[in-house]
Amino acid sequence: MLNYKICVEHGLPLHPSVYYELKEARKYKIDHGLPAVENANRLYRESILLARKALDMGGEFPARGVEFLRKLPRELKNFIYTGIRDTYTWRGSEPTLLLRLAEMLRREYGPELILAAAHGAIMPALLLAEFLDTPLYFIRFSMFKRHDEEPIISFSDKAWLSDFSSKRVILYDEDVAGGRTLELFSRRISPLFGQTKTACSIRHAGSSIRPDYTGLTW
Repeated sequence: MLNYKICVEHGLPLHPSVYYELKEARKYKIDHGLPAVENANRLYRESILLARKALDMGGEFPARGVEFLRKLPRELKNFIYTGIRDTYTWRGSEPTLLLRLAEMLRREYGPELILAAAHGAIMPALLLAEFLDTPLYFIRFSMFKRHDEEPIISFSDKAWLSDFSSKRVILYDEDVAGGRTLELFSRRISPLFGQTKTACSIRHAGSSIRPDYTGLTW
C-alpha cells in the first residue's frame, strides 16, 4: 500500500507487476486525481493498522482483512507482491531482540510515535510498535534496494505527522551498516518534530553513526 500511495501521489503508472522508481515520475506525470490520492492515503493508514491486527492475535484480523480487500481499488486487485529475503532485515526482526529494544525505549525515552524507514524496517517496526503499544508510520527511504536519494515524504505524510509535532518520536531503521540511511533519514525528518531519537535493531561495529538506541551491535 505504501508504493501504491507513492505512485498515486507522484503521478506514476499503476501496474500489477512493474515496480516504478520515483525518478520516472518526470516521464509519466499522470494525474490520478485528488479523490484517488485521499483514498490511497486512507488505505495506507488502514493497512498499517490491519498488519498490527495480524500480529496481536486478537481474532479480529480475518474479518477486518476481508473488509479491507473490499475497499481496494479495482486496479489493485491483481497486483503481485515480490520480495527477496534480506539477511539483516530477517535478523533485525528477531522478536527477543526487538523486545529488548522495546524495553530500553520504554524505560529511557517513552516514545509516542515510531517513524520507520521502509521497506526494510516494515516487519521489525510492526513488532516493535506492538511491544510498545505505540502509533506507527512508515516513510519510504530505500537507498540500496530502490536507490532513493532522500526520504519520500509527501504533503499528506506531513499533514498526518503534524499531530505528533510536539511528541517524543523514534526514527527507526532495522539495520545500520554504513549508517548513511538512518543518518539522512534523521536529518530530513527530525525538523518535523520537537523531540526525536534514533534507534535500530542491529548496528554493525564499523558503522559511522551510533543510534541513540540499539538492540544489538556486532
